[in-house]
Amino acid sequence: MILGALGTWATRPGQVLHLRPTAEALAAAASAPVDPGPPSFLQGDHLRAFAARRAADGRHRAWTGTATHLDGVLDVPALARALTRLVRRHEGLRTWFDVDSCADGGAPVRHLVPAEAVGFEAVEVPASSPAPGRPWGDWVTAHLTETFDLACRPDSWAPFVLGAVADDDGFGLFWGCDHAFTDGASQLMVLSEIEELYAEERVSGQGGAPGQGGGRRPSPPETGPDTAGSFLDHARAEHVLAAATPADAPEIRAWADAVTAHGGRLPGFALDLGLAPGETAPVRIRSTTLLDADGLARLDELAAAHGARFTGAVFAGIALTDARLTGATDWFGVTVVGTRGPGFETTQGWLCNFAPVTFPVADSGVPASFTDVLPTANAAFRQARKVAAVPVHAALGVMLADGVLDPASLGSPQLISYLDLRRFPGVGRPAYDRGLHFTGEGRTANASLWLNRDHERLYLVTQTPDVPAAQAAVDRYLAELTATFEAAAGGAARERLEATGAGRLG
Repeated sequence: MILGALGTWATRPGQVLHLRPTAEALAAAASAPVDPGPPSFLQGDHLRAFAARRAADGRHRAWTGTATHLDGVLDVPALARALTRLVRRHEGLRTWFDVDSCADGGAPVRHLVPAEAVGFEAVEVPASSPAPGRPWGDWVTAHLTETFDLACRPDSWAPFVLGAVADDDGFGLFWGCDHAFTDGASQLMVLSEIEELYAEERVSGQGGAPGQGGGRRPSPPETGPDTAGSFLDHARAEHVLAAATPADAPEIRAWADAVTAHGGRLPGFALDLGLAPGETAPVRIRSTTLLDADGLARLDELAAAHGARFTGAVFAGIALTDARLTGATDWFGVTVVGTRGPGFETTQGWLCNFAPVTFPVADSGVPASFTDVLPTANAAFRQARKVAAVPVHAALGVMLADGVLDPASLGSPQLISYLDLRRFPGVGRPAYDRGLHFTGEGRTANASLWLNRDHERLYLVTQTPDVPAAQAAVDRYLAELTATFEAAAGGAARERLEATGAGRLG
């Protein structure tokens, strides 16, 4: 699995199919009963932003997706049954929201489609080919972008699309989903889960040979393998926890202390991106390799030698890079932390929180070395994980009420994510190992950092404003960040030589 731009997905030309809800499922969704539970905090933010954009006739491109390639002739009925089982299994994917009340400051209203009403059928795309002279890859990117723009929205069901590009030897598989119902971890797991269900459906006695599919309908929802942790339960528990957290709780104080120490604002990108306050620009996705496999091994060794995990090394590298570029003596970042506790490990939904990471990067004005800051960065990230036990919205409410936080900095804060892609349950399955995870390319005012590790490299993906000043700043930043990690990995090799005495020979 890699993270990158949708336009980098390469699939062979073939017949394009979409799996869409049956007429019966759509009718059931339109009359689906209200579920009284609240949306999660991040869902609520997303839904209010969507409602405002819809009211202004703006374009909604807050979707994310994944794509891959599987071998063998596509069995369309089996794939439809697999998708039906997936959606029946995950309550979050059977949800849509009425957001009309948001215009008057009200709360979004959730509707939950009954599991037994869910069903899908294949729809062929009539013109599954580009115009003469247009590259196939360009057509596929444009087609998927248009498809996801239309379908992946939270105010109707289904807010996702599964489809395939079938040829004689295999098929590309693509999935897009509105962000209200998914997160990065969900996207990294969803096609592997579909692949597993598809394989079961192909061999489970449908009354036909593989590839024919037969007419067997998915069995009714049941307990056991076809259930997953309820995202709706997760959202309810999140609100209960936030309401029960006192204003002087350690998690709230950690946020308030970090924000107060940094001018009452959340962090932004280290360099000026050339945008006026409140201005956004179209997204350009940038990706760069920071370390290869050998460099990863050396940095692992360095971190372990200083009592740190690799995550600590990631934050040390970012902090020292920012300090060199800004002259800061103390670093403040906001990281994305998964909230997938026991029972929710494979839940499809938005199970994330944000937490502050802050630590000194200079002593008496003298910049610290990588090995000096490594244990401190590691401890700061461990503390951030503890702070993330309480929803950030509890802290935001207190800080705004107390005048600690400038509301203007809430619009587009700088976020930092680190994912170890070797640790997801789909590793080793074709859908995962061949997969690409992408996001909708809308507009941005920032350049958040998404660092990812796999078996081959550590790399950074960032959504950047596509204007010359921002691109020049990002060029400079990526060069500095790469140099930081390369120097740290080289330092590991030097320390190993010195420890064995080899570094003093000659």
